[in-house]
Amino acid sequence: MVTEDYLANNAAFRRMEQEIKRAYPHGHFVAIAEEKIVGDASEFMTLFHALKADGRDPRSVLIVQAGFEYPERVTIFGSWTKS
Repeated sequence: MVTEDYLANNAAFRRMEQEIKRAYPHGHFVAIAEEKIVGDASEFMTLFHALKADGRDPRSVLIVQAGFEYPERVTIFGSWTKS
């Protein structure tokens, strides 16, 4: 389910994408909440624990990796068969 927070943080990421590329090493994890950067770390789990320690629910924070290209939209197809 897409929430207003997700849409706002995704829009903030799009505005800050080039700044994030310049300011952080390629692959560095950056957390965006309330339309601003609220944390960063070189390891995902380090950032995850830092967000929790800060009282944030990591599931409600947009986490991206610096320098990665993220498409605005994706379509995911899946196929499952029963055995």
